[in-house]
Amino acid sequence: MKTFKNIVTLLFLGLIISSCSTGTTPVPVPPCSSTNTIFNQLYANVVTLPGHQNNVTFDTEIHEYTFTLSQNKTICSIGYQSQLAIAAVPYKMEIVDNNTNTVIYTGNHVFSSANTSYVSITPTPIIANQSYTIRRTMLLANAGNNFSNIIGRVVHQPGALVSFPQTFGIMTITGANFYQNGGPLVNMGIPYIDFAYY
Repeated sequence: MKTFKNIVTLLFLGLIISSCSTGTTPVPVPPCSSTNTIFNQLYANVVTLPGHQNNVTFDTEIHEYTFTLSQNKTICSIGYQSQLAIAAVPYKMEIVDNNTNTVIYTGNHVFSSANTSYVSITPTPIIANQSYTIRRTMLLANAGNNFSNIIGRVVHQPGALVSFPQTFGIMTITGANFYQNGGPLVNMGIPYIDFAYY
Protein backbone atom coordinates (compact mmCIF):
# COMPACT_ATOMS: atom_id res chain seq x y z
CA MET A 1 0.00 0.00 0.00
CA LYS A 2 2.88 2.30 0.90
CA THR A 3 4.49 1.63 -2.50
CA PHE A 4 1.25 2.49 -4.30
CA LYS A 5 1.01 5.81 -2.39
CA ASN A 6 4.65 6.60 -3.30
CA ILE A 7 3.97 5.92 -6.97
CA VAL A 8 0.83 8.09 -6.95
CA THR A 9 2.74 10.87 -5.16
CA LEU A 10 5.58 10.71 -7.72
CA LEU A 11 3.13 10.79 -10.63
CA PHE A 12 1.30 13.75 -9.09
CA LEU A 13 4.60 15.64 -8.57
CA GLY A 14 5.62 14.81 -12.13
CA LEU A 15 2.38 16.28 -13.47
CA ILE A 16 2.85 19.46 -11.44
CA ILE A 17 6.45 19.90 -12.58
CA SER A 18 5.62 19.27 -16.25
CA SER A 19 2.71 21.71 -16.14
CA CYS A 20 5.08 24.41 -14.89
CA SER A 21 7.42 23.92 -17.83
CA THR A 22 7.84 26.95 -20.10
CA GLY A 23 8.21 24.73 -23.15
CA THR A 24 10.82 24.87 -25.87
CA THR A 25 8.64 25.57 -28.88
CA PRO A 26 10.77 27.69 -31.24
CA VAL A 27 9.41 31.05 -32.33
CA PRO A 28 8.72 30.81 -36.08
CA VAL A 29 10.78 33.12 -38.28
CA PRO A 30 8.54 35.21 -40.54
CA PRO A 31 9.00 34.80 -44.29
CA CYS A 32 11.54 37.05 -46.02
CA SER A 33 9.58 38.27 -49.02
CA SER A 34 11.32 40.31 -51.72
CA THR A 35 8.06 40.88 -53.61
CA ASN A 36 7.38 44.60 -54.17
CA THR A 37 9.53 45.75 -51.25
CA ILE A 38 9.13 49.11 -49.56
CA PHE A 39 12.37 50.28 -51.23
CA ASN A 40 11.10 49.18 -54.65
CA GLN A 41 7.90 51.18 -54.12
CA LEU A 42 9.83 54.28 -52.97
CA TYR A 43 12.22 53.99 -55.92
CA ALA A 44 9.32 53.66 -58.40
CA ASN A 45 7.71 56.76 -56.87
CA VAL A 46 10.87 58.82 -57.37
CA VAL A 47 11.18 57.63 -61.00
CA THR A 48 7.75 59.18 -61.71
CA LEU A 49 8.82 62.64 -60.48
CA PRO A 50 9.21 65.23 -63.29
CA GLY A 51 12.61 65.04 -64.97
CA HIS A 52 13.73 61.89 -63.13
CA GLN A 53 15.09 58.86 -64.99
CA ASN A 54 15.85 55.23 -64.23
CA ASN A 55 19.28 54.52 -65.76
CA VAL A 56 22.38 52.39 -65.30
CA THR A 57 25.13 54.96 -64.69
CA PHE A 58 27.67 56.54 -62.27
CA ASP A 59 30.99 54.72 -62.60
CA THR A 60 32.20 54.94 -59.01
CA GLU A 61 33.23 51.99 -56.89
CA ILE A 62 30.83 52.76 -54.02
CA HIS A 63 27.10 53.43 -54.33
CA GLU A 64 25.14 54.04 -51.11
CA TYR A 65 22.09 55.66 -49.59
CA THR A 66 21.10 56.60 -46.06
CA PHE A 67 17.67 55.67 -44.73
CA THR A 68 15.40 55.32 -41.73
CA LEU A 69 12.42 53.06 -41.09
CA SER A 70 9.62 54.23 -38.82
CA GLN A 71 9.19 50.72 -37.34
CA ASN A 72 11.61 48.17 -35.93
CA LYS A 73 12.37 45.61 -38.64
CA THR A 74 14.94 42.91 -39.42
CA ILE A 75 16.65 42.98 -42.82
CA CYS A 76 16.84 39.42 -44.13
CA SER A 77 17.93 39.78 -47.78
CA ILE A 78 19.58 42.23 -50.15
CA GLY A 79 18.74 42.68 -53.83
CA TYR A 80 20.99 43.99 -56.58
CA GLN A 81 21.72 43.55 -60.30
CA SER A 82 25.25 42.91 -61.56
CA GLN A 83 26.84 44.07 -64.78
CA LEU A 84 27.05 41.30 -67.40
CA ALA A 85 30.85 41.33 -67.74
CA ILE A 86 31.32 40.79 -63.99
CA ALA A 87 28.30 38.58 -63.26
CA ALA A 88 30.50 36.05 -61.42
CA VAL A 89 32.32 38.67 -59.32
CA PRO A 90 30.97 39.29 -55.80
CA TYR A 91 29.89 42.74 -54.66
CA LYS A 92 30.63 43.78 -51.10
CA MET A 93 27.34 44.71 -49.41
CA GLU A 94 27.26 46.55 -46.09
CA ILE A 95 24.75 48.03 -43.67
CA VAL A 96 26.10 50.73 -41.36
CA ASP A 97 24.54 52.02 -38.14
CA ASN A 98 25.19 55.75 -38.54
CA ASN A 99 24.61 56.53 -34.85
CA THR A 100 27.61 54.44 -33.84
CA ASN A 101 29.41 54.43 -37.22
CA THR A 102 29.46 50.64 -36.97
CA VAL A 103 29.13 48.15 -39.82
CA ILE A 104 26.35 45.85 -38.61
CA TYR A 105 26.32 43.65 -41.72
CA THR A 106 28.95 42.90 -44.34
CA GLY A 107 29.05 40.16 -46.94
CA ASN A 108 30.28 39.42 -50.46
CA HIS A 109 27.56 38.32 -52.85
CA VAL A 110 27.11 37.45 -56.52
CA PHE A 111 23.98 38.82 -58.24
CA SER A 112 22.28 38.07 -61.54
CA SER A 113 23.05 40.35 -64.47
CA ALA A 114 19.63 39.65 -66.05
CA ASN A 115 17.56 41.28 -63.31
CA THR A 116 17.53 42.17 -59.64
CA SER A 117 18.26 39.05 -57.63
CA TYR A 118 18.21 38.56 -53.88
CA VAL A 119 20.59 36.92 -51.44
CA SER A 120 19.79 35.91 -47.89
CA ILE A 121 21.86 37.64 -45.23
CA THR A 122 22.38 37.23 -41.51
CA PRO A 123 19.21 38.75 -40.01
CA THR A 124 20.12 42.37 -39.21
CA PRO A 125 17.86 44.32 -36.82
CA ILE A 126 16.94 47.91 -37.72
CA ILE A 127 15.74 50.22 -34.95
CA ALA A 128 12.87 52.59 -35.73
CA ASN A 129 13.82 56.17 -36.62
CA GLN A 130 17.55 55.47 -36.47
CA SER A 131 19.82 56.33 -39.41
CA TYR A 132 21.45 53.54 -41.46
CA THR A 133 23.45 53.41 -44.68
CA ILE A 134 23.27 50.54 -47.18
CA ARG A 135 26.32 50.34 -49.43
CA ARG A 136 27.58 48.30 -52.35
CA THR A 137 31.23 48.26 -53.35
CA MET A 138 32.76 46.97 -56.58
CA LEU A 139 36.47 47.74 -56.83
CA LEU A 140 37.67 48.76 -60.29
CA ALA A 141 40.52 46.22 -60.03
CA ASN A 142 37.93 43.44 -59.53
CA ALA A 143 35.88 44.70 -62.47
CA GLY A 144 38.58 44.19 -65.11
CA ASN A 145 39.76 47.81 -64.68
CA ASN A 146 36.82 48.83 -66.85
CA PHE A 147 34.78 51.75 -65.53
CA SER A 148 31.67 50.59 -67.42
CA ASN A 149 31.67 47.45 -65.26
CA ILE A 150 31.22 49.38 -61.99
CA ILE A 151 28.12 51.34 -62.99
CA GLY A 152 24.77 50.49 -61.41
CA ARG A 153 21.07 51.19 -61.70
CA VAL A 154 20.02 54.57 -60.26
CA VAL A 155 17.13 57.00 -60.36
CA HIS A 156 18.48 60.49 -61.01
CA GLN A 157 17.60 63.84 -62.49
CA PRO A 158 20.19 64.72 -65.17
CA GLY A 159 21.81 68.07 -64.44
CA ALA A 160 20.21 68.41 -61.00
CA LEU A 161 20.22 66.90 -57.54
CA VAL A 162 17.52 64.57 -56.30
CA SER A 163 15.66 66.27 -53.46
CA PHE A 164 15.76 64.56 -50.08
CA PRO A 165 14.16 63.25 -47.99
CA GLN A 166 12.13 60.84 -50.13
CA THR A 167 9.49 58.88 -48.21
CA PHE A 168 7.15 56.00 -48.97
CA GLY A 169 5.31 54.11 -46.25
CA ILE A 170 7.64 53.37 -43.35
CA MET A 171 10.84 54.16 -45.32
CA THR A 172 12.61 57.49 -45.73
CA ILE A 173 15.78 57.95 -47.78
CA THR A 174 17.66 60.97 -46.44
CA GLY A 175 20.59 61.13 -48.88
CA ALA A 176 22.85 59.24 -51.25
CA ASN A 177 26.44 59.22 -52.41
CA PHE A 178 28.55 57.76 -55.23
CA TYR A 179 32.32 57.85 -54.64
CA GLN A 180 35.77 56.21 -54.68
CA ASN A 181 37.71 56.15 -57.94
CA GLY A 182 35.36 58.91 -59.07
CA GLY A 183 32.91 61.37 -57.54
CA PRO A 184 31.84 62.13 -54.96
CA LEU A 185 28.39 62.61 -56.43
CA VAL A 186 26.40 63.59 -53.35
CA ASN A 187 22.60 63.38 -53.71
CA MET A 188 22.86 62.95 -57.49
CA GLY A 189 20.56 59.93 -57.41
CA ILE A 190 19.38 56.88 -55.49
CA PRO A 191 21.14 53.59 -56.25
CA TYR A 192 18.93 50.54 -56.64
CA ILE A 193 20.11 48.52 -53.65
CA ASP A 194 17.00 46.72 -52.47
CA PHE A 195 16.37 44.87 -49.23
CA ALA A 196 13.62 42.78 -47.70
CA TYR A 197 12.71 42.66 -44.04
CA TYR A 198 10.35 41.04 -41.61
